[in-house]
Amino acid sequence: MSLRIFITFWIILLTSVVTNAQLRISGIVKDKQSDEPIPFAAARFKVAGFGTLTDSAGRFSFTVRQIPLNDTLLIESVGYLVTAIPTARLKDSLQLTIALVVMPAERSREAVVKTKYNRALWFWRKIQSKKPQNDRSRYDNFSYEVYNKLELDLNNVNKEKLGQNKLLKPLNFVLEYVDSTSDTKPYLPVYLTETISDYYYQRNPRRTREVIKATKTNGLDNESIVKQLGGTYQNINIYSNVIPVFDRAFISPLHNNADNYYNFKLLDTQYLGGKRLVHLRFTPKYKGQDVFEGDCWVHDTTFAIQKVTLRPASEANINFITGLSIIQEYKLINDTTWFLYKDRFVADLYPVGSNRLGFKGRKTSTYKNVIVNNESVEKELHKSKLAEDIVLLAQPDATPDSFWLSNRHEQLNKDEQTVYKVLDTLMKNPTYVRYRNTLNFLTTGTKDIGNIRIGPWWYWVSGNLWEGLRTRFDISSNFGFSNKWQYSGYLAYGFKDQELKGKAELRYQISRQPWSYVSASYRKDIDN
Repeated sequence: MSLRIFITFWIILLTSVVTNAQLRISGIVKDKQSDEPIPFAAARFKVAGFGTLTDSAGRFSFTVRQIPLNDTLLIESVGYLVTAIPTARLKDSLQLTIALVVMPAERSREAVVKTKYNRALWFWRKIQSKKPQNDRSRYDNFSYEVYNKLELDLNNVNKEKLGQNKLLKPLNFVLEYVDSTSDTKPYLPVYLTETISDYYYQRNPRRTREVIKATKTNGLDNESIVKQLGGTYQNINIYSNVIPVFDRAFISPLHNNADNYYNFKLLDTQYLGGKRLVHLRFTPKYKGQDVFEGDCWVHDTTFAIQKVTLRPASEANINFITGLSIIQEYKLINDTTWFLYKDRFVADLYPVGSNRLGFKGRKTSTYKNVIVNNESVEKELHKSKLAEDIVLLAQPDATPDSFWLSNRHEQLNKDEQTVYKVLDTLMKNPTYVRYRNTLNFLTTGTKDIGNIRIGPWWYWVSGNLWEGLRTRFDISSNFGFSNKWQYSGYLAYGFKDQELKGKAELRYQISRQPWSYVSASYRKDIDN
């Protein structure tokens, strides 16, 4: 009996030693510009030769008895520069986050071999033939719940330089949230807005209705920057011939005549969720055109897009935009219908040069509860006579946190949670509140005091030939006063003509659908 126990003990001990000798190397591979995981990228040792592929979420993992000496871990994916990590660096961390850089266009252009049979072009034509069945705009109507999230980060944040600024010293604690670990350009998340809506669409006659159920905004809201990023809210349809990007019309890789603008190449096939997907890459055929480069995964049976990544060609010059990625993912909602499940829009904005302080905007939309060709959609659309209707059910930021915890389509990541932490701290800081109110007053021209709004300040002092020096003071109600009643007016005085002028107006809103109101006003002025 004791011999059996002795042998069992040594077996367990030896097994433990062997197990402990195994080293597990794991990580995630992402696109450097968009932070989008890269599926089926290769992670392998250059000399030893072994390795693995990333999964559909961009993650990889493998075990080794020991890290190969004087070797290099190579991370490779089509369309990206190879990233090489010396094994000496793996001693510090076996948990890796690897950001791949898109290969420059001049290096990614491949020689086009002209043959009688082009398999990639044949595959693209099959996608074309199935466009009428796969394009969601073919449905008579559809609806879904959409969750929109827009994050704005400050890029190229110099902690040392900002820390020495006398005006910002009371806010130096914010610099502790600067993330300099995952990117060569340190960034600080400063703005986050979330929206949950029910969206309804009818093809003929075309009608849309959006019921905004909840909104939440946090951060250093700058209207001009957010307006510049307004293009991120464009609803892009990959099956369209033309795709709008920041007021520019780009030719889609699924354009009816896209073979005149793009080169196509078949890469490989993979299985995901039991579905066979074909990897198709597309690159510009000629320089100087508004086209994309990127790739897509296509279901081999329905020839529907499962995932697509679009990046404007390097020659496409979009004002202030130095990097842009559009990613869309589709899911089956029944046995044959692929519907948009998630789309991301990531843009790098540098108004004063790529080496100065800039912004990165990240917009994510997810869709669920999709209904197609249903009477319930028609009933909802008939609640309004407008062709395009937007209804706001709740006041901004009035929805409790408990609602967001249970209704967000996906949890906030580390950076998004940081925005809440930063803002919660800042809103309790008197210096920040004073700076914010001052900046808001200077940029908007108005200031709210309770339910009263004064300004704009740029009318306070002016001048002309008739009045000479002119002063003016404006006052009006704001949204806190009433949802129906509004009043506004001003008093002005000219020091040359010594006349008192002014205006007073009272307005009552009768209806929003259609928009109608009645008003009464009195005015005595020469220029208004």
